[in-house]
Amino acid sequence: MKNKAGNLAVLSSHKIEKKTALGDHQSYHEMLLALQTTLDIEQLLGLFSEHFKTIVPHSGFGFRNEKLGIELSMGKKGRHACIYNLELENEPLGEWRMSRDQRFSELDLVRIEALLCRLLYPLRNGLRYREALCYAHTDQLTQTGNRAALLNALQRELELARRYGTPLSIILFDIDHFKSINDSFGHDAGDAVLRSVARSIKDTVRGSDILFRYGGEEFVILLSNTPKDGAVNLAERIRSTVETLSCGIGDMTLRVTLSLGVATLIPAETHLDLLRRADQVMYTAKRGGRNQVAVASEE
Repeated sequence: MKNKAGNLAVLSSHKIEKKTALGDHQSYHEMLLALQTTLDIEQLLGLFSEHFKTIVPHSGFGFRNEKLGIELSMGKKGRHACIYNLELENEPLGEWRMSRDQRFSELDLVRIEALLCRLLYPLRNGLRYREALCYAHTDQLTQTGNRAALLNALQRELELARRYGTPLSIILFDIDHFKSINDSFGHDAGDAVLRSVARSIKDTVRGSDILFRYGGEEFVILLSNTPKDGAVNLAERIRSTVETLSCGIGDMTLRVTLSLGVATLIPAETHLDLLRRADQVMYTAKRGGRNQVAVASEE
């Protein structure tokens, strides 16, 4: 059962002080200080909830921001919930939900709204920081990870694979004859092809597989905990899917193919070595006639 759902914007300081009747001003002050210590959304909301509990007890909370793809849930869901759409200066921040088994009183709701008002500025700062990080690590044309994001993620996954003894594979692929598409139909057509291919592949891979634009028309798929056979099967499925893809360019329809190289981590190699081996066999696929998958030796 929901106690209250609505929109929440900033209240004036006068109204907040008049309406809170918080009792424990020390807890309130400590919460305000804690909210200034981080820009990380998960940490920020966790700290907020931790201090919030001393003023308005609750068993769990959730937060959702669709624009940035944030969906957080911590604690246990209760039978009663309060839900607010948070907004600051006409800027939507997201949906806040908190719950517990005991129904929230009117005084609880007054306190919740007053405290949420103190969250709005730190939350907006954290969301803008998250958006800046996403922008810095995202290829804006294809909405995939960029080269910098790939190198960071690959190094991290390599370390995890070594630590836990799990396989790590990558697929590096290139759009065949991409230069001729740009030369014949223009760069807008080339951009449309890149977007179509990226969308198609994101729909094909698992949720745990990450697609990056390596540069130009080259992409890399990072496959954690995936042995060579699984990577080869996925590469072949991607090749077959893209081969049947129709890329609409105005009143034209273009069809493209991929050359793909698969490499699986071997002992003692670095993340750059792994990329290099995948790149080498991708060119083997091109020399072999394109529209095919080539696999790097693990020796």
